[in-house]
Amino acid sequence: MISQNRLEIEGKNERYLVDLTDSSSILKANGEICSTYLGKSLESGRRVVVKRYHSWIKTTPEYFWRVEREADAINACSQIQSELVYHEGVYYLIVDYVEGFSFKELTRWRYHRKLSFSDLISISIKALEALSRVHRAGFVHCDIKPSNIIVNSDDIKRVAYAEVKIIDFGMARKPAEPLHMGERKLPFGLIYSAPEQVLNLWELVSIQTDIYSIGVALWQLFTRVEPWMTDNPLKTIHIQLTQELPKNRRIPQGLEQVLKKATSKAKLARPPHMYTRTQLIDMLEHAIENRYKNVDQFLKEIVVLKKF
Repeated sequence: MISQNRLEIEGKNERYLVDLTDSSSILKANGEICSTYLGKSLESGRRVVVKRYHSWIKTTPEYFWRVEREADAINACSQIQSELVYHEGVYYLIVDYVEGFSFKELTRWRYHRKLSFSDLISISIKALEALSRVHRAGFVHCDIKPSNIIVNSDDIKRVAYAEVKIIDFGMARKPAEPLHMGERKLPFGLIYSAPEQVLNLWELVSIQTDIYSIGVALWQLFTRVEPWMTDNPLKTIHIQLTQELPKNRRIPQGLEQVLKKATSKAKLARPPHMYTRTQLIDMLEHAIENRYKNVDQFLKEIVVLKKF
């Protein structure tokens, strides 16, 4: 039922409520394919994230498969409850809300100053373990970034001991999955997406694509700054494609080498449009081979750093 002030959704086993009069309930209004709200279960009272997909989604195959894929990936990869609901002509994805601090929040000085290097290493280990679960389930997340990595604790003093969860599987794919009917290019994010994703080389999307992204996210966790952001998105993309992670005094040499390997990229002497697709694939394949082959390899190198 939809009223002027609230949205009530009938799920399979529960009913969910979003208070539309509360601005704090709106997480993202009018996104590309949905609006996202914070709601609650009327039965248990637990908080949930509600994605309300635009009405045209059900007649647009290139987008609707992403809705189904997100639901499948969440159920396969995480310990978070979710359900895809078709209610009164609209699709909704209901996902348990994950309490805690995102990596993005942990870079704020008021929190970051309370965390030791050892704490940050412990958090990094747990984040890599969470990503490993995604890959073991057969998915590439494709949107690993600080806001999508949550330390499941509301006490900053306990975050080094808390579980880490990865959220938002809206861009998840299978490794080397071809573009689906009507898809023109892979979605990607500024700063964190790997070059193969930015350049629409779906053939090269693999678990090493996520390894690249989490390498960038970990660099930001330790330094508190974004590595390549500029005021011009096109310039940011150019830097994202061509430059290594910058040196930073908060990154010791051992960690720098680990993150450099995780984020290996091709050195393009010319703009990407001046290469053929085959040439780009050849150059990027070599760079990807230099990354860790899987998260467990990456994890072992981070665990070693915890001993120092």
